Amino acid sequence: MSSSDLTRALFALEGLLDAERRAIRAGEFEGLEQLADEKARLIDVIAGHDSAAPGQRDLLTRIQSRTSENQRLLAAAISGVKAAQRRLDTIRRAARTLNTYDSTGRATTIGSAAGSIERRA
Repeated sequence: MSSSDLTRALFALEGLLDAERRAIRAGEFEGLEQLADEKARLIDVIAGHDSAAPGQRDLLTRIQSRTSENQRLLAAAISGVKAAQRRLDTIRRAARTLNTYDSTGRATTIGSAAGSIERRA
């Protein structure tokens, strides 16, 4: 593969990383798998080269920077999703139970029986 083929692959990877960044920031996670497959293909093409020309080294540095930024964004997104899950669990738990204190200061949990419905005539 020629040096120009390597340059085209590097520019394609850089564009793909930009698209990945936009998808992460927009919360469009469903498209990330397809982007990952294309990234893997381009990385295989790039890995087939022994060395990079000086201009390509600058491009590789930009790609490395974008990759690090995307990893940071993904980690933050995962952290946010986990925090949201914990908050939803807390809200659901609060809807099922009530925590109170008795006259001696002991914590007491009053919970509804799961699936029980009180019927009055």
